[in-house]
Amino acid sequence: MPEFGQEITEARNQGELNSAQQRRLYITCSYIDKLLGEVEQVLHETASPSPFPRHIIDITPAQARVVEDHIRRIREQLLRALAWQLMKPEPPEIPATRSVLTHLEFIDIAIEELKPSYMRGSGAVPADAVDELTGVVHELRSVVESMQRYIRQEFGTNLQSRLEELEQTGHDVGLLRELEEIITRNGLVEFRSRVGSLAHRLEDNNLEVALFGRVSSGKSSLLNALLGTNVLPVGVNPITAVPTKLRYGSSLRAEVTFATGRTEEVPLGEFAQLITEQGNPGNVRSVVRAMAEVPSPRLKKGILLVDTPGLGSLARRGAAETLAYLPACDLALVLIDAGVSLNDEDIGTLRLLYEGGIPAIVLLSKADLLREGDLHRVTEYIQAQLRDQLGINTQIHPVSSLPQYSPLLDQFFERELYPRFEQARSLREASVARKIGALRDSVIAALETSLHREKRGREGGNAMDAQDVEARLRRINGEIGEQRTLLSQAFFELGERPETTVAELAEMITMRITAGEKRHFTPFEISEWTHDAVQRRVDQAITQARSSLMRAVDTLTEIARQMSRSDVPSIEDAELLLREVPRFEIEVIPVKIYGARWKWMGRSIVRGLVKNSLSEHLGPLLKEELHKYERALDLWTEQTSRKMVAFVNSFADAYRAQLNRARGLSGGGEASPELAHDLARLLRWSSEKHADIR
Repeated sequence: MPEFGQEITEARNQGELNSAQQRRLYITCSYIDKLLGEVEQVLHETASPSPFPRHIIDITPAQARVVEDHIRRIREQLLRALAWQLMKPEPPEIPATRSVLTHLEFIDIAIEELKPSYMRGSGAVPADAVDELTGVVHELRSVVESMQRYIRQEFGTNLQSRLEELEQTGHDVGLLRELEEIITRNGLVEFRSRVGSLAHRLEDNNLEVALFGRVSSGKSSLLNALLGTNVLPVGVNPITAVPTKLRYGSSLRAEVTFATGRTEEVPLGEFAQLITEQGNPGNVRSVVRAMAEVPSPRLKKGILLVDTPGLGSLARRGAAETLAYLPACDLALVLIDAGVSLNDEDIGTLRLLYEGGIPAIVLLSKADLLREGDLHRVTEYIQAQLRDQLGINTQIHPVSSLPQYSPLLDQFFERELYPRFEQARSLREASVARKIGALRDSVIAALETSLHREKRGREGGNAMDAQDVEARLRRINGEIGEQRTLLSQAFFELGERPETTVAELAEMITMRITAGEKRHFTPFEISEWTHDAVQRRVDQAITQARSSLMRAVDTLTEIARQMSRSDVPSIEDAELLLREVPRFEIEVIPVKIYGARWKWMGRSIVRGLVKNSLSEHLGPLLKEELHKYERALDLWTEQTSRKMVAFVNSFADAYRAQLNRARGLSGGGEASPELAHDLARLLRWSSEKHADIR
């Protein structure tokens, strides 16, 4: 086809239009085809499930077929008109997925403008409608996000092929494959995310083992010895806010994630610098996560090791809120330094782990420092202390990173760690099997509701009951959906207003001075109190988010009970969503406060003097550290709030869809033979083979 834009006076062949005329012919044909497409939309409107039809359909199906035949003939003529000038339609340039995702972005903007804060432009929103209107917004948004996620992720990784790969690796996923086919065929889109998450759980064969211990307890040396590598630096203080994960890889490589959300691969030398206080003082590079791949046979079967920073003051506090800062691990190894023995921090760490439901193994590191008789006495002492203070009986495993003591490490791995891995895999598969069974029951209920809508009782009760259930679902969707905004606001206030923390510290120190408790405050004490003050404010925000999530779990569980459903959210799964919160750490602040000379002054004067001293010496450093911490918290908030919404909606969507089917608001027309056949297939599924998942 001649290029558009060539001179009109150019030489032409007989019967050939000039370039401008050819352009007009092409554009006109394209415009006619666009109008024909709109005519087709009108003809197909009767088959559209849209609740907002634009036309009164006064065309019969037979007449519509005749019109479509005419449309086909017009299009054929358009192609012949272009061929006359040796032209043809240009190939498409815009991928359909891009167009769909663009439309979804505009839909998301429209949904955002339904929020009460925007609606107030049309008049005050009634107080009793605010919560449900917020819920409407987040219900709509969750479905849009589900569609976006499906297009971005599942288009590239077919769920059916993932299930086939799992089956080839020895997993029993026959029922899950059957469910995926039936869910897809019958348009039960509300169950797809559940199938995907179950497949992901089976694909993840890792046993995540986290190591806890005080600074210089020998964690890094022990991990290097266990894996036969020197990937972790030793002899220097680690960055206390950055856990380092070690997983299997065909070659040594490392990557880090920064507070901005950017993840990049780094050379091993730079990696060692980024995860140490010596190379990255005060974590000025804002590293929030570090990971290294190691070609160790001990990791090949799926053991993933995590070198944690230790819980420090959190372990000493022992508050329930500090569970949020634990890694979401399957097993904990707590290292107790044989040269120092047991202390309050070790006890506090073990207490937190047990409160968090994480099984723990106690290792006595640097066992080479003790003679055999001393080693026996130390292990007996630790066992006795753990019995007295925590009420637990546990074996103590002496280990050492020195080559001549490698049999101790080998024995621990083969007799303790690897059997735990096998046991964890079996427990995981049994848990997934139970959840597949619950999913099967839910899909059966959905199919039966669609098939016997006329005969079947309404699972949600009468119409008024169904409306009540929908209202409750809407409210929890709104509450959970708003957690992203609420957490971000709380953390923004923390980062942007360091003077609030300074004022809290000044008040606390003033109380101690005026009460005569203490006259002299060291830099270490002030740093610890600063850390605790910041952590308390973060704990408060996370506690509120946890309360919202638990209210959602309670509501979903009650609704499931009313609807006689077996698929209910797990409190344990919900709790895991709020784990691994970044921890605030600050270096020892070079400020001392001598309150002895102020003891005769009035309380307000003392408070002013303390606040001025803190503002001068602590203020600039605190502002800088809080800004970095705010970025890390924002990344965590974005990821966690998305998981919370997906978790709640994986159940709420299924409950809502069942209500709609029961009331005839989903689907329509006669039940298909395939639907009845699919229901029969699930009901006939061998009860003997799957007795463990019913």
